[in-house]
Amino acid sequence: MMSKQEKHWIRPIGIPFTLTVLFSAILLTGFDLLGARQFSKELSFRASTLPDLSGLAWITEDLFLAVHDAKNPEEIDLPRVSLLHLPRGLDGIRWESLKLKFPGQKSSDFESAAAIPGTGQVLLVESTEEQNEKPFSRRIFLAELLRDGLKIVDVKEWPIKTKNVEGTAVARIGERLVFIYAERAVGEENTEIRFADVELQPLKIGSFKNAGTFTSPDPTGENARPVSAMDVDSTGVVYVASAEDPGDDNGPFRSAVYTIGVVTLKNGEPKVVLDHEPTQLAVLDGLKVESIAVREQPGKGLEIFVGLDDENYGGTMRPIPLRP
Repeated sequence: MMSKQEKHWIRPIGIPFTLTVLFSAILLTGFDLLGARQFSKELSFRASTLPDLSGLAWITEDLFLAVHDAKNPEEIDLPRVSLLHLPRGLDGIRWESLKLKFPGQKSSDFESAAAIPGTGQVLLVESTEEQNEKPFSRRIFLAELLRDGLKIVDVKEWPIKTKNVEGTAVARIGERLVFIYAERAVGEENTEIRFADVELQPLKIGSFKNAGTFTSPDPTGENARPVSAMDVDSTGVVYVASAEDPGDDNGPFRSAVYTIGVVTLKNGEPKVVLDHEPTQLAVLDGLKVESIAVREQPGKGLEIFVGLDDENYGGTMRPIPLRP
């Protein structure tokens, strides 16, 4: 037991000491927050300047073409089409925005790019999403990559009514070219896969046929998009991505990549035959896949690259491993 003298000695120091510690903690915390805010304001370098990759097409070797979903009029000065080169070292992906002369207004909401096999040409496709508060477009551009840049060769409006197309691809079956598309169908359980013949000189899309519906196993729910990207390989295998976007530009996102069917000839006519069940190739947690590009090089086999649109986190591209 403490003596009265000991108690008397402790009592006057306890309260001031506690207040001093508390006041010091508040001051240190305040200074720390002020310092953090100051450093935050002074961070001037962006992690990447690469815009969203809403469409992606392999051109040759390590070179890809990408489209961006910049909209009119508020994003009139943002890039529409770019060339991307895969990393050679720690400098990362190299890219350059292409100057493109549009017939009429600039593109509004490019959501896919479809390489045309056996040519140096690409279809650049607007999403066709109707928005009351801003103009929108329903155009499909045929573009060709030349030594002096990208040139629009022809343009057509969608021949049928569509709502929001995020996946397109072109397959070569014999001497025929087949255009395939799917709407993103946000919040729906499935989306239709449709196809038609396409001719290039001049650009002409035939009558569409319905291959059936694709139901994405994952992701699902009100924020899911059954098809956010599409491509096809030289054997006719159709690849799609499904994505989840909560509507917050900071995510979190989620995506998966599938094979869903094959383009073939039946009685001399092109046909897209869907698999009974899709085959899952990859799951990308935290990332939003909006484009797929198949790369096939002699002696190197088949590779799949995905392009990302992670909104406020920007865009990038990555190869994904193929399951044996």
